[in-house]
This record gives sequence, structure tokens and C-alpha cells, in this order.
Amino acid sequence: MLSSARTAAASGLLLLFASPAPALATEAARPFEAPQDRSSFQRALRCLTEAIYYEARSESEDGQRAVAQVVLNRVRHPSYPASVCGVVYQGSERRTGCQFSFTCDGSMARGVSDSASWSRAERIATSALRGSVFRPVGLSLNYHTTAIRPYWAPSLIRHTVIGAHIFYRHPRAGTLASFQQTPDTAEPAPGRQASVNLVARAPRAAATRTPPGFQPARIERAIVERAQLERYEVERPTFQHPTGRTTRQRPARASAQSQPRTPQTSTTPVNRGPRTTIENGVRVARGS
Repeated sequence: MLSSARTAAASGLLLLFASPAPALATEAARPFEAPQDRSSFQRALRCLTEAIYYEARSESEDGQRAVAQVVLNRVRHPSYPASVCGVVYQGSERRTGCQFSFTCDGSMARGVSDSASWSRAERIATSALRGSVFRPVGLSLNYHTTAIRPYWAPSLIRHTVIGAHIFYRHPRAGTLASFQQTPDTAEPAPGRQASVNLVARAPRAAATRTPPGFQPARIERAIVERAQLERYEVERPTFQHPTGRTTRQRPARASAQSQPRTPQTSTTPVNRGPRTTIENGVRVARGS
């Protein structure tokens, strides 16, 4: 009986750690307040629709609403840009570091191939911008597909699994008080410069700063100053031409063609054969 109780307790404890923590009522985000300006609203709608379409096109409506909620959660957190387009295109102006891979891996170059999926994503994005909250995601700021395991996953708190995505909360940004950032009233245009335009934004109040220990993802442009090298010009020797012109003296070529040719003499004796002479009326052959 005791061993059975211990086994049941151990199984329950293992199941507790293996299952994601349920979303509490106090962990849900507040309804999002979209920009009142019509053009800014259309820009936010475009960026959020793109995020839903390219990140969760094959997911159910709940899976797409979950992705939209993460984007809006980031807009409310001071570690991220204060606009929908700024969050979606964050880091896309660099070669690496884009927060949403579809903004820098060439996925958008192929265009929208499924108009029905785009219409559904646009409908879900409109509902989220007008205040619809998907509570199961809670205050999650990160997610990834179940097919991969990124290096940053162990440092976050696993919150829930919806479809093919696992959602995470940050250990130091898991309370509603951390999401105090007010969204910008002017939404930047969709594109790679959407988040760069927000770098010069005025600093916010101390109460809305990032909690201690949480490193924000910043967008900064490094200014590289290159050293100016002084140029030195080498003067070549000149001479006065008989006609009065000044010309530059060309260095003599050290080649075999410029040297005078000298006849080569051979020291090896030449064998011309035996010589014959007549001595006292007798022919005599000398030599070999």
C-alpha cells in the first residue's frame, strides 16, 4: 500500500513538471488599443496579418490567435518596439537577428499564394487589434515550433502548447505590471525600417522601464569610423631634354636583352686529323 502511494505521488509530481503551467486569469493581457488614425490602423493590420499568415498559416484559428497575441504582448512590453510593425520587423534590417524569420529569409518575396488563408489571417488580426484577447497564451513573449529546440528555450518558462507551437513566458516579465508600455499612436510603414524608426523615440518614464535583470532586444546602428591614411607621393628623378622639355627618367631595365652580346670562344682543342709533310723526298704523317 505504501509503495503504491509513493508511486502515485511520484507519477503525479512527474506529470506536474512535464505539463505546462495553466494560464491564470490574472496572467491574461489587457485588450489592445489600436491606433485611432485610419492609416496607422491599416499599417498595423497589414503587419499583424503578415505575422499570422507567414508564421501560422497552416495552424487552426486558435493557433493563429495565439501568434497574434504574442505580437501584441510584445508591443506592451518595454523591451520591444511600441508598435505592431516595429515588433514584427524587429531586427530584419540586419543579416541576422530578425525576431520573425519570414521578414528576412525571403518568404515574402513569393507573395501571397493562398488568398483564403490571407483573408482568415486578416480577420483574426482585425479582431485582435479591436480588443479580442486570447487568454490561453497569457503573457507569453516567445514561441517556437515543436520541431526545433532553440538555445534560449531552457532560460524561459514554458507556458502552454497550442498546435505546432510552444509558448514561453520570461521569468522576470511574467506579471501584468511589467506590460506597461503605451503603444505609439503613429504606426510606421511595414518594411525593414519599421523598427529602426523607433530608435530615436523619446525615453519613457522610470516606472515603465524594463525590470532588473531582463536584457531588452535593442536595435542600434553601429557607426564605424575608419582611420584616414595619409598619402605619400614618391618623386621620380627628372632630367633636362636637349630640346628644353623636362621628361621623367625611366629606370634601366635589368634584363639580358639590354646587355651587349659578346662572342663566346671555346678553349677545347679542335681535332683536324693527321698532317702530312715531305721530308727528304719522303711523305711523313704527323698527328693522330
